[in-house]
Amino acid sequence: MMWQRVKTNTYALPALGYVALSLIVMAPVLPVFGVAIPGGPIAEVDGWQNVWNLWWVHRALMTPTNPFFTPLLFYPQGVDLTLQTLNVSNGILFLPVTALFGPIAAYNAAVLAALVLSGVGGYALALRVSGDRLAAFIGGAVFAFSPFHLTKIWDGQLEMIALQWPAFYAFFLLRAVEDLRWRDALIAGVFLALTGYTSWYYLFFFGVYSLMFAALWLARGPGERRWGMARQCGIVAGTGGLLLAPLIIAAGRAARTMTAAGIRFDPSNPLDLILIHSANLYDLLLPSGLHPLWGRAVEALVRTWHPYIGAWNIALGYTALTLAVVALALARTRAWRWAVIGLAAIVLALGPLVHIGTVRTAIPLPYQILLTLPGMDLARRPSHFVVIATLMLAPLAALGLQALRQRSALQQGYLLAGVATAAIAFEYAPPHWSLFPFRTHPYYARVSAVPGAVVEIPPSLEASLPLKAQIVHGEPLVGGFVSRPPRYRFVEQAPGVRPLWTMRPDDTSLFVDQAANRLKELNAYGVRHVIIHRAQVAPERRADLQVALRQTLGDLTPVYADEELIAYLVPAIESGIVAYAAFGDGWYAEERDGDRRWRWMGPEGEIVLVNAGHHDAPVRLSLDVRSYAEARRVALLFDHHLLGERRIDPEGSRLSIRLLLPPGEHRVRLRADATPDPALPARLISVVVSDARMQAIPQRSQ
Repeated sequence: MMWQRVKTNTYALPALGYVALSLIVMAPVLPVFGVAIPGGPIAEVDGWQNVWNLWWVHRALMTPTNPFFTPLLFYPQGVDLTLQTLNVSNGILFLPVTALFGPIAAYNAAVLAALVLSGVGGYALALRVSGDRLAAFIGGAVFAFSPFHLTKIWDGQLEMIALQWPAFYAFFLLRAVEDLRWRDALIAGVFLALTGYTSWYYLFFFGVYSLMFAALWLARGPGERRWGMARQCGIVAGTGGLLLAPLIIAAGRAARTMTAAGIRFDPSNPLDLILIHSANLYDLLLPSGLHPLWGRAVEALVRTWHPYIGAWNIALGYTALTLAVVALALARTRAWRWAVIGLAAIVLALGPLVHIGTVRTAIPLPYQILLTLPGMDLARRPSHFVVIATLMLAPLAALGLQALRQRSALQQGYLLAGVATAAIAFEYAPPHWSLFPFRTHPYYARVSAVPGAVVEIPPSLEASLPLKAQIVHGEPLVGGFVSRPPRYRFVEQAPGVRPLWTMRPDDTSLFVDQAANRLKELNAYGVRHVIIHRAQVAPERRADLQVALRQTLGDLTPVYADEELIAYLVPAIESGIVAYAAFGDGWYAEERDGDRRWRWMGPEGEIVLVNAGHHDAPVRLSLDVRSYAEARRVALLFDHHLLGERRIDPEGSRLSIRLLLPPGEHRVRLRADATPDPALPARLISVVVSDARMQAIPQRSQ
């Protein structure tokens, strides 16, 4: 019983301390806990996206549905959320809060919990290393309330606010290797998995941390214990890998559909995402850019070399760094390995090349080695490696303070702790939080009365306002906001939707027939709501938008209009057969001369056929084609089934194909020998299409 009491007090009292500190830091949020979120300008976008994440995970698990795929965004194809900032662990952990009080309260609860638990995790690690509770408490506070952590709250990035899982992982990994207990190794593997199910960035960073940790501890461990230590590391990796396997397998599949997944390091590109998200040498020398006294001045300075990103505030704190130096000087045996990992993390945070102020040098850094690893396309923020350095400051600051206290009289030791606490509190003072209340237009409350997909105009793939509206109405959204958008063929190809999405009328005759009633098509697609935000439409786009609306909606009148919003409700119409075709991959951009339109094909081109109905549709695909320079054999395939070959001459001919088109999306592929274009030798051409149509065949003519 005595042991249990001591054990409880060891963590209960510090936890209460971190609760008190967290409530002080987040005090402005408490009166509006269920109706507003805190942060800065980026939180107005990323914060509400994370509120939507909590809402979606709750909705998915209550259905039940796979939370890693949502049909509510990028309608009708949906979008895989495996590689997004879903942080499903937060969604599950705060499911009761979402159910009882809503996703905004769940978001704020997750932020508070992250502050408290990050403190406890940092404290546990610092206590394990130093054995000094007071010093460990201060070390945990250094980690929990670091400028980096507060910046993640300022930016509303909930998946990166959840620093508690990496902290607990580091603590149990240390215990597993030093105490050689398999239970600690299993628990460490669980926390590694929790890290991965929360943030891909942190999974990658702490994978690198694990390698550095294993190398340092195994290299310095007693010879007879190294096998046991290696075994423990293997148990940790095996447990974490087993739990993460479904996520990693799904991620490999999802990566192939993401338009942003093909980003590569290019030192000649000044906008390369890896380079602009790398830390600058000056970043490490400055105080916090969120500080209520000097924060604006620091931010204005930092923006001169970080103009594009919000992840700019990676100050470590002068007091914490001073204590770390003291630890190296006075407790080197226990401190040096933590210092090595922290320094390595800082070097990795600098990215592939050294940046000094506005100067980007050609000096290479070790991060370039990481760029050769598979999957590095997804880890585009080297500056975030500083999270490891902030965690290393927890044991280092505790060791430094402990060393000073041991060399002082009892009263002086407490005085030193008080001075250090006051200095850290002053340096890490939180910003004046802006509060963003949940506001949507009142019209959205009416949308759910008529189920169907919603088109927001102007469309945006980088705005969270449609996500906020979806929390109210719950209907599918054409488009959406995710961190890695998929290829979205529907808005590129579907007649009726395409002019709304582009906000200009279709002016081509290739695969666009001038239907008498596009409302039938919208009905068949399941699109029932078209909502226009007046102020967001640029003045120069308004005339084209009006023509596109007339082309798509005809004489349909709005069901609602005010100074902010115009809403159209697509009436339910018996649509009959609705099918369309569009050019897919393998075709060059459309060329034109007056009213003439044509498109060249390379060695292979695909034509996408979509039957928007629920029954097989008899259709006729017609193409006016000519071969380039000489006669060519063109092979025709339908969904990988060979339909046959046709000889196409330079004089031209018509290809006509009758198909019984099942519901859904299908492809006709054309293949032909291609030769260089004399005008543009870099491109290969084979045949050119000058007219393209697909028509439904009336049942009586079959």
